[in-house]
Amino acid sequence: MANILKIDTSLRTGISGTHPHGSLSRRLTALFIDQWNEIDSSLQVKHRDLGQNPPPYIDEEWIISEFGYAESEEKAQQRLQLSNEFIEELHWADIIVLGVPMYNFGPPAHLKAYIDHIVRMNKTYTFDLSKEQPYSGLLDHQKTMIILSARGGHDFDSADAPFPNHAEPAIKTAFNFIGIEKFHEIAIEYQEFGGELLAQSIQAAEQKTIALVQELQH
Repeated sequence: MANILKIDTSLRTGISGTHPHGSLSRRLTALFIDQWNEIDSSLQVKHRDLGQNPPPYIDEEWIISEFGYAESEEKAQQRLQLSNEFIEELHWADIIVLGVPMYNFGPPAHLKAYIDHIVRMNKTYTFDLSKEQPYSGLLDHQKTMIILSARGGHDFDSADAPFPNHAEPAIKTAFNFIGIEKFHEIAIEYQEFGGELLAQSIQAAEQKTIALVQELQH
């Protein structure tokens, strides 16, 4: 049995291929869960939809609460409640399946807001100046993160890409900082081009997703 945390971040609420104007990243996250369930129906899934329910940006009150300067412990806990829920889900999960569209060469703003909520000292990482590397992630290093992305352009992973990809690298840096060491990435490209190029990219990404589920099951 596996505990899977599925995080969707696309602002498109439907699924490509099923709904008009549906999301390609949601298409891959749904496929991943469906394929896993076909092999192991005992899986436990929690779904966090940041696209439909974006978290608020952290603010001064949040920072004051996080660093122990709130007027009361009760007030601090109220302000940090959502952050604590996010972190509990991450500790619970064996596998984190993240669907993310590339927006203007990076991740959506609400995903960055989520990351700001989960990177917390003594919750997801520690800081010890006595060590050569003072930072240490607190999430179980055996957890696996699957990043399933959708991009309007193409060839963002090539060394000579005309415009750099800041989506997956930013995500991997943040989650590696809090302890994740195992990453798998699959992307659909050519959304802005459409036609056969997009169809081929969707087919290839779906085949890779199905193969990845089979690989992780063994």
